[in-house]
Amino acid sequence: MPRIVKIHSCWYSEREGRFLPDCLDYQGCRFITDPELREYDWLVVYDEMHREYPTEQLACAPSHTILVTQEPQSIKIYNPTYTTQFEYVLTTCDPFHCPHRNHRYGRGCYVWFNGHRISEHLKEPEYPKTKLISTVCSTKHMGHTAHAKRYELVDYLSTHIPDFDWFGLGRKEIEHKYEALDAYRYSVAMENHIQPHHMSEKLPDCWLSLCLPFYAGDPTVTEVFPEGSVIPIPLDNPPEAAAIIRKAIADNEYEKRLPAIREARRLILQKYNLMAQVAELIREHETRYRSCPEPDSGVRCIVNRKVLRRRPLNALRCLYYWVRQYLYDRFVASQP
Repeated sequence: MPRIVKIHSCWYSEREGRFLPDCLDYQGCRFITDPELREYDWLVVYDEMHREYPTEQLACAPSHTILVTQEPQSIKIYNPTYTTQFEYVLTTCDPFHCPHRNHRYGRGCYVWFNGHRISEHLKEPEYPKTKLISTVCSTKHMGHTAHAKRYELVDYLSTHIPDFDWFGLGRKEIEHKYEALDAYRYSVAMENHIQPHHMSEKLPDCWLSLCLPFYAGDPTVTEVFPEGSVIPIPLDNPPEAAAIIRKAIADNEYEKRLPAIREARRLILQKYNLMAQVAELIREHETRYRSCPEPDSGVRCIVNRKVLRRRPLNALRCLYYWVRQYLYDRFVASQP
């Protein structure tokens, strides 16, 4: 029998093409996004619970709970007041910024924005490539993240790379991201936050549409994906990035690297996605506690992060971790 895994999230089910189907049997688990489901073996909270369901009385063992974070620390702080409610945390944040007794790096754990349903991806369709290069980038300019540099890079590329199509909020808007990917051989993907192990949905979205990404982001991404499946570019040097892109296109790198792109796509579909990593963690947990009692944290109710912040003591704790992170990023991480 498959393990019943309830996914609690900010939205109820598949929305805007994101990788959260209503119900899916996948690698020995049945993932269900019904917020009112009361019979399940595991609970997964993706980032936050929906505002209409801010608490969850556990119907599973406290040790069968997993938090999957959605944002890097420059955008959102997941302080221990919130994270310690869960037995495991799958995250792209490092242990300092997201401390937890069972901290796990979740490479590829972000939900996809590609737009195709997972059933369509699993059929491994071909995508006829009739266009050259694209990017999906909004016109946001926030200075505390990489948004401003990202915008400056794309603005430069749009005037120095022929046949460069710029999609995104504030530019050429689209309903589904695959509209900006399926027909293109190359795409430019840039993270809003750059550090080792932080990889959002931007790379998987490209590979799922069989694009070769020019990537400004996680410097360790080729530890788990083929080197030929991605071409690194600098975020803070637009002329150098443009030179790399022009040379790759002139050398027909897409055709040369297509086997590596296909392998990266296979890994995304089978290993490095939210559900595959949850299923692997569940199997690991069951193996570990097969012959001994499972831990009991005493948690019987999971409470939304925003609800927790309303309590005065928790608000002070949140402030402490915000100041702690600011000082670390300002005086430690910024040092050469």
